[in-house]
Amino acid sequence: MNAARILASAGVDLESLKTELGPVNPENVNVWPAARFIRMLWRSGIRGMTLFRLVLADPDVLDAGEARLARFVIHELVHVRQFAELGYVRFMISYLFEYWRGRFRGLDHRDAYLAIGSEVEAREVAARYV
Repeated sequence: MNAARILASAGVDLESLKTELGPVNPENVNVWPAARFIRMLWRSGIRGMTLFRLVLADPDVLDAGEARLARFVIHELVHVRQFAELGYVRFMISYLFEYWRGRFRGLDHRDAYLAIGSEVEAREVAARYV
Protein backbone atom coordinates (compact mmCIF):
# COMPACT_ATOMS: atom_id res chain seq x y z
CA MET A 1 0.00 0.00 0.00
CA ASN A 2 1.17 3.49 -0.74
CA ALA A 3 1.45 5.91 2.22
CA ALA A 4 0.05 8.87 0.26
CA ARG A 5 -3.05 6.92 -0.75
CA ILE A 6 -3.64 5.77 2.83
CA LEU A 7 -3.43 9.35 4.09
CA ALA A 8 -5.58 10.78 1.30
CA SER A 9 -8.33 8.23 1.99
CA ALA A 10 -8.28 9.28 5.65
CA GLY A 11 -8.68 12.94 4.69
CA VAL A 12 -5.21 14.06 5.79
CA ASP A 13 -4.04 17.37 4.30
CA LEU A 14 -1.05 16.04 2.37
CA GLU A 15 0.23 19.44 1.28
CA SER A 16 0.44 20.65 4.87
CA LEU A 17 1.99 17.38 6.01
CA LYS A 18 4.67 17.61 3.32
CA THR A 19 6.08 20.69 5.06
CA GLU A 20 6.64 18.55 8.17
CA LEU A 21 8.22 15.76 6.16
CA GLY A 22 10.76 17.86 4.27
CA PRO A 23 12.45 15.72 1.62
CA VAL A 24 10.19 12.73 2.22
CA ASN A 25 7.41 12.25 -0.31
CA PRO A 26 4.63 9.93 0.96
CA GLU A 27 4.17 8.80 -2.66
CA ASN A 28 7.56 7.08 -2.40
CA VAL A 29 6.88 5.23 0.85
CA ASN A 30 5.12 1.88 0.98
CA VAL A 31 3.37 0.23 3.89
CA TRP A 32 3.40 -3.55 3.96
CA PRO A 33 2.13 -6.06 6.47
CA ALA A 34 5.02 -7.45 8.47
CA ALA A 35 5.57 -11.15 8.02
CA ARG A 36 4.80 -13.35 11.00
CA PHE A 37 8.46 -14.25 11.53
CA ILE A 38 9.33 -10.53 11.77
CA ARG A 39 6.52 -9.85 14.23
CA MET A 40 7.77 -12.73 16.38
CA LEU A 41 10.99 -10.74 16.89
CA TRP A 42 9.14 -7.64 18.08
CA ARG A 43 8.60 -6.94 21.74
CA SER A 44 5.06 -6.85 23.00
CA GLY A 45 3.31 -3.64 21.98
CA ILE A 46 5.35 -2.97 18.85
CA ARG A 47 3.02 -2.29 15.94
CA GLY A 48 5.46 -1.44 13.17
CA MET A 49 8.88 -0.44 12.07
CA THR A 50 10.49 1.69 9.41
CA LEU A 51 13.36 0.61 7.20
CA PHE A 52 14.40 3.53 5.04
CA ARG A 53 11.28 4.08 2.84
CA LEU A 54 9.50 0.89 3.77
CA VAL A 55 7.07 0.65 6.66
CA LEU A 56 6.29 -2.79 8.04
CA ALA A 57 3.05 -2.91 10.00
CA ASP A 58 1.26 -5.34 12.24
CA PRO A 59 -1.76 -6.52 10.20
CA ASP A 60 -4.01 -5.44 13.09
CA VAL A 61 -2.94 -1.83 12.49
CA LEU A 62 -3.71 -2.14 8.79
CA ASP A 63 -7.24 -3.28 9.63
CA ALA A 64 -7.89 -0.88 12.54
CA GLY A 65 -9.66 1.87 10.62
CA GLU A 66 -8.61 4.89 8.61
CA ALA A 67 -7.82 7.26 11.49
CA ARG A 68 -5.63 4.84 13.40
CA LEU A 69 -3.86 3.74 10.23
CA ALA A 70 -3.28 7.36 9.17
CA ARG A 71 -1.80 8.22 12.58
CA PHE A 72 0.48 5.19 12.35
CA VAL A 73 1.59 6.08 8.80
CA ILE A 74 2.34 9.71 9.71
CA HIS A 75 4.33 8.54 12.74
CA GLU A 76 6.39 6.24 10.55
CA LEU A 77 6.82 8.91 7.84
CA VAL A 78 8.42 11.14 10.46
CA HIS A 79 10.90 8.32 11.09
CA VAL A 80 11.57 8.13 7.33
CA ARG A 81 12.40 11.85 7.44
CA GLN A 82 14.63 11.34 10.49
CA PHE A 83 16.51 8.58 8.63
CA ALA A 84 16.92 10.92 5.64
CA GLU A 85 18.23 13.76 7.78
CA LEU A 86 20.58 11.82 10.04
CA GLY A 87 21.45 8.79 7.98
CA TYR A 88 20.67 5.30 9.17
CA VAL A 89 23.73 4.83 11.39
CA ARG A 90 23.47 8.19 13.20
CA PHE A 91 19.73 7.71 13.63
CA MET A 92 20.17 4.25 15.17
CA ILE A 93 23.02 5.35 17.46
CA SER A 94 20.96 8.27 18.73
CA TYR A 95 17.83 6.14 19.09
CA LEU A 96 19.58 3.38 21.02
CA PHE A 97 21.56 5.84 23.15
CA GLU A 98 18.38 7.62 24.24
CA TYR A 99 16.64 4.33 24.95
CA TRP A 100 19.49 3.00 27.09
CA ARG A 101 19.88 6.34 28.87
CA GLY A 102 16.24 6.02 29.92
CA ARG A 103 16.77 2.43 31.04
CA PHE A 104 19.83 3.40 33.09
CA ARG A 105 17.76 6.15 34.71
CA GLY A 106 15.38 3.47 35.91
CA LEU A 107 12.65 3.66 33.28
CA ASP A 108 11.01 0.43 32.21
CA HIS A 109 11.10 -0.60 28.55
CA ARG A 110 7.88 1.19 27.56
CA ASP A 111 8.71 4.47 29.32
CA ALA A 112 12.28 4.47 27.96
CA TYR A 113 10.87 3.94 24.45
CA LEU A 114 8.28 6.70 24.89
CA ALA A 115 11.03 9.12 26.04
CA ILE A 116 13.15 8.73 22.89
CA GLY A 117 13.22 12.12 21.17
CA SER A 118 12.46 10.77 17.70
CA GLU A 119 9.45 8.89 19.07
CA VAL A 120 8.19 11.98 20.88
CA GLU A 121 8.45 14.01 17.68
CA ALA A 122 6.71 11.33 15.61
CA ARG A 123 3.80 11.13 18.07
CA GLU A 124 3.45 14.92 18.18
CA VAL A 125 3.38 15.29 14.39
CA ALA A 126 0.87 12.45 13.99
CA ALA A 127 -1.39 13.96 16.66
CA ARG A 128 -1.46 17.30 14.78
CA TYR A 129 -2.84 15.65 11.63
CA VAL A 130 -5.20 12.96 12.89
